[in-house]
Amino acid sequence: MSIETKEIITFLFVLMRVSMILLFLPFFGSKLTPMQFRIGLILAVSLVITPVVNIGFDGNDIAMILLREMIFSFVIALTVRFLFYAIDAGGQIMSTTMGLSIATVFNPEIGQSTELTRLYSLIAMLLFLSLNGHHYFIYAVVSSFHYIPVGGADIKELVRAGIMLSGRIFEIALKIAAPIIAVVMITNILLGVLYKLIPQFNIFFVAYPLYISLGYVVLILGIPFFFIFFGNYIFDMRNYFNNLILIGGR
Repeated sequence: MSIETKEIITFLFVLMRVSMILLFLPFFGSKLTPMQFRIGLILAVSLVITPVVNIGFDGNDIAMILLREMIFSFVIALTVRFLFYAIDAGGQIMSTTMGLSIATVFNPEIGQSTELTRLYSLIAMLLFLSLNGHHYFIYAVVSSFHYIPVGGADIKELVRAGIMLSGRIFEIALKIAAPIIAVVMITNILLGVLYKLIPQFNIFFVAYPLYISLGYVVLILGIPFFFIFFGNYIFDMRNYFNNLILIGGR
């Protein structure tokens, strides 16, 4: 059975969109994931999708097609990535508040990060995979070819949607770190009152271990709530996918 030119062109454009999206994703696009695995996954997904995709390709303006595809792929992948960026930011805020930001390690994904950040990122990644978030993401990639033809994405609307998504990073990060911030703030107020009542009290000697101790207590008590919190965002991510695909196809 011969392979027609149209099928080859279809496969190449499917490969282009799938590769751009998957390389922006956490875990699949991670620098820690072997390159052979990433290439094999991209080729496998592209080969599976190609028979069900119909692309009407006009050979004019290849540069604009590539630009539109790159922006579309980045915004789609950002719907997942922004959750993990928010968790990284929340972990950094909690580490700074508790006084653990001095102990940093090198993270290939974001550079220098704390162990607390890596712990939350690992939990989030396991939740994402266990709740089949990656399955729905692949479904969204396939659906995007039906609503947004190659090179037919609305750049203006997608850029606007991407900016709105990036703004949510700080919102989610503050929600994650809010319990630690609140406990440390209350502790500071109480220590300030205690210092006024007892000027001889060495507040600096007591405050640092107290921040760490209370911070760990709040973290342990808050992990079950973090599961619920992050799980809800993963389920909401499906609505983000649908909305972005509809917006990009206008």
